[in-house]
Amino acid sequence: MEKKLLPIDLRHLDTFCRVADLKSFSKAADDLLLTQPTISGHILALERSLSLRLFDRTGRETRLTRAGGILYQYASKILTTRKEALNALSEFSEGIIGELSLGASTLPGEYLLPRLLGDFKKGHPSITISLKIADTREIVQYVLQGDVEFAMTGGRLNHPSLHYDLFGEDEIIVVGPPNLQASRKRKIHFDEMFLEPWIIREEGSGTQMAVEKALKKKGKSLRQFNVVMEMGSTSSLKEGVKAGLGLAFVSRKVVEEEMRSRSLSFVEVEGLESISRPVYTVFHLGRTLSPLGQRFLRFLKERRGALT
Repeated sequence: MEKKLLPIDLRHLDTFCRVADLKSFSKAADDLLLTQPTISGHILALERSLSLRLFDRTGRETRLTRAGGILYQYASKILTTRKEALNALSEFSEGIIGELSLGASTLPGEYLLPRLLGDFKKGHPSITISLKIADTREIVQYVLQGDVEFAMTGGRLNHPSLHYDLFGEDEIIVVGPPNLQASRKRKIHFDEMFLEPWIIREEGSGTQMAVEKALKKKGKSLRQFNVVMEMGSTSSLKEGVKAGLGLAFVSRKVVEEEMRSRSLSFVEVEGLESISRPVYTVFHLGRTLSPLGQRFLRFLKERRGALT
């Protein structure tokens, strides 16, 4: 007798794909703004409807079973088709509704896009927005794979299938702990930089790319720095500097609040030219943007210069 499968809820498929992408129930809960028991309930309901185990939970990481891997391929297509259908129907009804999937590196994702998306949504209250935030290298991969319609990045990775438009310029500065005046000089020479302890971002971040490019002009590299710690996020980097672990290169936009409250100190480096980092919008040349995506891209072009 053929095994009877129960109906599958699309919300459960969405949860399943998010857990698979993030390899964590708790991270998926944070990403979807749901509780972890709700996430577990969605996965359990999906496993019961299919009579298959979809995840192996070993240690801290959650991995797909072989059955889960097969389902993931089809679930991704189903969810993408659903989004495309909603966007096509929105164009037909001459209204802008549907889901907009975007990607962003840390600076635009955490400090620029939330305000822009809020302003855009005021004029389009019926839309749903999904924003993936990661380092520049990972976000570019999302664009290439079609996981997001387009993205905003603080760096540029050349690829024949990608098109970049300049959105604005960001300034990168050196910051130190709040008690810097008592413990170190607020002004150091270029050569002295290599004696100081440093906290840096991980390889692939837009900030690190811009700093390496500026140092290369001086015949130097971050490899020559006294790096005491490498951080995977800007927020953790800032906290490390506040704790006095070292100096750091960081976007001026990102530390505006800390500079005003004097929880971080600006460090002037003599002999080092100002480091600017371009911020781009990037999309895949081989894919047509949805009506909603095209509308938001036009909105961004009207807001060029929002970094200043």
